[in-house]
Amino acid sequence: MIGRTVSHYRILEPLGEGGMGAVYLAEDTHLGRRVAIKFPSNNSLTIEYRARFLREARAISELSHPSIATLFDYGEAEDGRPFLVMELARGRTLAEVIKRGELNLPRAIEMVCQVANALSEAHLRGVVHRDVKPSNIMIDERGGVKVLDFGLAKQLQRDPVLSSEPEAPTLLSTETRSGVVMGTPAYLSPEQAMGLSVDGRSDLFALGIVLYEAITGRTPFHGGNFIEIAANVLHVEPTPPSQINPIIPKELDSVVRKALAKKPERRYQSASEMVADLNSVKENLDTNNGQTLIKLTVPSLAPVHSRTLSDTYTNLSQILQRPRVPILYLIIGAVVLLAGSWLTWRLLRAGPYKPSAEAQRWYEVGTTAIRDTAYYQASQALAKATAADDGFMLAHARMAEALVELDYVDSAKNELLRVTSADRSRLSSVDALYLDAITATARNDFAQATERYREIVQQTPDDEKHYVLVDLGRAYKNNNEAKKAIESFTEATTRNPQYATAYLHLGILHGQQGDNAAAMLAFEKAESIYQALGRLEGRAEVVLQRGALFNKLNKLNEAVTQLNQALALAKANDNKSQTIKTLLQLSSATADLGETGRAVEYAREAVDLAQRNGMENLSAQGLIDLGNSFLVRGEIVEAEKYFSQALESAERGKARRNAARARVSLANVSARRNDQDAAVRYLEPALAFYNEGGYLTESFACLALLARVKLKNGDYEGATKAHDQLFQVAEKLNDQSLLARAHAERGSVLNRQEKYTEALNHLNQAFSFFSSQGQLRSMGNNLVSRGNTLWILGRLQEAENLLNQAQAIADKPGGEQKELSAEVKLAFAELALSQDKFADARQRAEKVLSTTLPQYREVVLGAKRVLGLAQANSGAGALAKQTSADAVELARAQNESLQLAKATLALAEVQLLGNDTQQALTNALEAQSVFAKGDQKESEWRALLIAAVASQRLNDSSKTGEYAKQAQQAIQILLQRWGAENFNSYVSRQDVQRMRRQLDQLVATP
Repeated sequence: MIGRTVSHYRILEPLGEGGMGAVYLAEDTHLGRRVAIKFPSNNSLTIEYRARFLREARAISELSHPSIATLFDYGEAEDGRPFLVMELARGRTLAEVIKRGELNLPRAIEMVCQVANALSEAHLRGVVHRDVKPSNIMIDERGGVKVLDFGLAKQLQRDPVLSSEPEAPTLLSTETRSGVVMGTPAYLSPEQAMGLSVDGRSDLFALGIVLYEAITGRTPFHGGNFIEIAANVLHVEPTPPSQINPIIPKELDSVVRKALAKKPERRYQSASEMVADLNSVKENLDTNNGQTLIKLTVPSLAPVHSRTLSDTYTNLSQILQRPRVPILYLIIGAVVLLAGSWLTWRLLRAGPYKPSAEAQRWYEVGTTAIRDTAYYQASQALAKATAADDGFMLAHARMAEALVELDYVDSAKNELLRVTSADRSRLSSVDALYLDAITATARNDFAQATERYREIVQQTPDDEKHYVLVDLGRAYKNNNEAKKAIESFTEATTRNPQYATAYLHLGILHGQQGDNAAAMLAFEKAESIYQALGRLEGRAEVVLQRGALFNKLNKLNEAVTQLNQALALAKANDNKSQTIKTLLQLSSATADLGETGRAVEYAREAVDLAQRNGMENLSAQGLIDLGNSFLVRGEIVEAEKYFSQALESAERGKARRNAARARVSLANVSARRNDQDAAVRYLEPALAFYNEGGYLTESFACLALLARVKLKNGDYEGATKAHDQLFQVAEKLNDQSLLARAHAERGSVLNRQEKYTEALNHLNQAFSFFSSQGQLRSMGNNLVSRGNTLWILGRLQEAENLLNQAQAIADKPGGEQKELSAEVKLAFAELALSQDKFADARQRAEKVLSTTLPQYREVVLGAKRVLGLAQANSGAGALAKQTSADAVELARAQNESLQLAKATLALAEVQLLGNDTQQALTNALEAQSVFAKGDQKESEWRALLIAAVASQRLNDSSKTGEYAKQAQQAIQILLQRWGAENFNSYVSRQDVQRMRRQLDQLVATP
């Protein structure tokens, strides 16, 4: 097990092992904390045991008390073994403390009271421990108590001698119906020993034994094996504690006697009653009692109640020594019994399970809703189905599927527990396959789901196959097999051309695959069928999905029109979840339109509606979208507030997908604040969750942001690795949209590395897809990236054309993009500077600074850098130094090494023009060291040139020659990297020609 990862817990080392299982130290990879993870032994893994184990875990997870070790999580590993993840309790067990004789009487009573208070909390919530003993009570360094192993079943080994006796199994009813005894022999209650049902009073009996041992140093019931101990528990009254330890008052004897009463009704009826009596005893203790430690004592071999014990042994002996029945009679009897049982079973066997008519009706409503992607409505209908017939396992399974889609993972687990323990013998073969397929879907095992649905298709009549084909298509889609999903949905429409659900799925999937024409046709067909059937909910979903597709394509006005129509339909049908989802889409679309006020209103309305109706997961989504509305406006503090609320809401509801999404949003905020370390801390658990759950599209977005963060940190290797993963995800999904984004992200990295020709190749491939899909936002960003790359390579006319196209997209009526517009204006200023058009560059840079929002920090920084250089070359030296120094400070605040190096190089050039030679040399070399580390030769040779000129003015001929030579070598590397054509256009730039003339003069000077 060591080194394995179960769910998101990495096993580190063993903590302990016993007959029933093992406990390991593990690390929660999402939260970075140490936990204890417990597995039962393989010989315990019956279906009944697993079901009980997880059912009890569900109950224990609700316990919250300072003296109860918290259960963080539970589930099943890939090999089917159930596990519990618990708080890692540190310290020593009460068993160790008793053994070492470190307890005095007041402390013993105090600890038992703490345990009793913990049991009281559990009993109030319907949880019985069943194994209270000193080794399950942990004491930390401060004396605090933690009760461990709530609800864990312990299977006792059968006595090897007695198991061969024909009547031994019935002697004390040592097994429950499932074959397990709950508890440990020395701490059993009488009802446990007899295999009867137990309640909280059984725990109080065990706690009485713990109290007895804590104050006397010995247990009250002894024996050489289970039978002897159980017999003593049932029949022997233990020695009063005061006869063993003289400092024990008679009042404490009374407490112990009442706790150890054989009949539950004569015991303490609640833990609080026992605590009250113990506190009363403690208040009246003689002060000397607190000074005396209780030493461990060994029980006498001759028990005090010898007559009673002797009677017990005599009874046992008589039972076990009765005359045996001849073996032949036993065999004949067994055969007759088996034959009779088989005949009875054949005659009386129940037929296939049939749910009630009401349950079946609600099940069909819920299943239809799931197929229509209306998961909230599905959950409501299926709740009614299970309420009408709690034994309807298919309804429980479908409920789990809907809850997983709604991100209510813990609630889904509870439904799956019901399914896991279901009696399959009364299910038809098709229903059994359905149960497997739905359960696999709820567990994200989509490969198995597809296999089962394929089998169901083969066994389904032709006139009903279209329903199963939609289920199969959904499984294929979830398993990232888009082509097969489309084939399955298409076959469903062929078999039943009036099945709107299949067209709805085709529309969604075609849109995701970039086949927008096919998507629109499918949506149109689905809407017309839903309209003919009078199904408002179906129409609303189609219009919502169409609006979402327009939003994705950046056709924002069309998106808003569709979404407003969807909103009206959803409200007319009083469909709250659909209303919320539509409001969130409207928030996104209006934010992109620049109508941030309306975007905030839509998001707030969605959040309010979700919270009023207890839709925690939709509330979390709304809070994230509300945060995004503020992020678009540049109000980072407000955005972060809502993202944090979303994370709290998601964690409170144990909605892991929403929690991951909130973490990605917070990472985005951190990246904008240039707190890249915080961004990584948020991203890593989110990415781990997405990878674990197979959410590849979300993993892609996470990896893209992680790559940008690493890029800003100057970690080009890390960024490249992340981009390699982007391509792998896109190719695995066969998603051309994601592949285009991967090319765009790779192009950005290569641009920063100044590998411009390679960058152009990736950017061109990305643009080809963006333009074919009409994705204006992506097209605009790509045009700016390529325009910047081209003017750097000296291809000025091409650059101008691309930047003009980008400006047209940025200024498009109804979809103005302020950040894109600012980036275009900055690119034109830099292009002018490269042509030594200093007045034009200065004017353009000043306009950028006067019109750009301060939150677009990189644009502001670039404009200040260009303005400083333009001012210096226009004779405004003092002003240029101040502007350039401001740019350096702004870059330093952004905590990005490359931007700081570029600003520092610009300042060095300004200082050289202003005859601040020594400072120019220092800054040029500081920038050059960063460029050398990043292998950015185009920037490096310019930094070396400034260093060489400064050294010449300082009369350091040796350094002048050294720096000039290094600059020439860097230029030669550019020729090799870019090729002759691109290199020649680069050196034709006005500013490059001027700088190369300077370099040639330096090299020519001896």
